[in-house]
Amino acid sequence: MDGDRSAALLVRVWLEDGAESFRGRLTSLDTSPGQPGTEEATVALTASPRAVVEAVRAWLDDFLRDASNSIDSDE
Repeated sequence: MDGDRSAALLVRVWLEDGAESFRGRLTSLDTSPGQPGTEEATVALTASPRAVVEAVRAWLDDFLRDASNSIDSDE
């Protein structure tokens, strides 16, 4: 299991200005076994639901980029 990679992505959304403005923040944490001093990293700040979805897709693409085998490609 030493070579296993894992990560967590927290998606937080809220409405500002009396529900007029959508906001989102995506935060990532490397949860791989044996990773010393892992820190949270802001992945994206968004202003629309579509941007949240696009940021999640980009984060997943980045996470899977180093995988040697295709995991679940929709292409």
